[in-house]
Amino acid sequence: MRGAARPEGLSRSVEQARVSLISVAYNSAGALRGFLASVPPGMGVIIVDNASSDDSAAVAEAAGARVIRNGANLGFGAGCNIGMNAAETEFVLLANPDTRLDAAAMTRLVAAADAFPDAAILAPMLCDESGARVRSWDVEQLHRRKLSRKRDAEPWPEGPLCAEFLSGACMLLRASEGLRFNEDFFLFYEDDAICAAARAKGRALVLVPDAVMHHAGGGSSAPSEALSAFKARHMAWSRLHYMLLMRGTAAARREAWARLWHHAGKALGHGLTLHGAKFRADLAGLGGTLAWLRGKRA
Repeated sequence: MRGAARPEGLSRSVEQARVSLISVAYNSAGALRGFLASVPPGMGVIIVDNASSDDSAAVAEAAGARVIRNGANLGFGAGCNIGMNAAETEFVLLANPDTRLDAAAMTRLVAAADAFPDAAILAPMLCDESGARVRSWDVEQLHRRKLSRKRDAEPWPEGPLCAEFLSGACMLLRASEGLRFNEDFFLFYEDDAICAAARAKGRALVLVPDAVMHHAGGGSSAPSEALSAFKARHMAWSRLHYMLLMRGTAAARREAWARLWHHAGKALGHGLTLHGAKFRADLAGLGGTLAWLRGKRA
């Protein structure tokens, strides 16, 4: 009957059938079990496995997900693109394996997408494992650097708002927009770049605060010293590549030389004070910066 409210359970299953869930796994078996257990009924799941050496793919298949196995680790953005190319639904929800989904939040996200047809990307409010809200939206990256790192006085939104940046940890994309990640970014800043691409098309990015999901942060792959150094190297490289795309070669090279001295100075200080983990992270950041200056990949 026109205008009649659907039962809540039916509403959720119908709305979630409009969404494909896509996640990229790399040695993520530990996180995937809880992640896949949180998937609302009726939602198709695509797991793109970036050549994991653990049983990530097997865990996903056992949970009924469609698994796309890459022959090599292609990076986060490229993995997401492969998943989006395989999806056939109206929306795709990109979510890290250390995210925990919520059926009611999914319903609210899709309802917001219907309410804001000019929004190319929408995102839930993210909370950490303790339930504390995380500022997973912001102004554009280069403007963000000028703000204070302590922004506790800023109010939390009470309703949907337009942002310049939404975290790639969990975001809903409208498939008809055809947005894809820039695969130059292996890891980090790819969500900044896709948000910039949406803004360049004149499309909105909307945070939906009453759609709440949990994100552990940094828990998609098993931690190790090698992984930490790997991340630090890519963080340094991607920061400069994003600057190149947004501000041009001259600005990016100025940034690179500043970051080179920054990492070198910190590495020296941490080496002298025997802070081993920080020393290795700054050496990795130095390596990523040098790679970018030499025109090489991280």
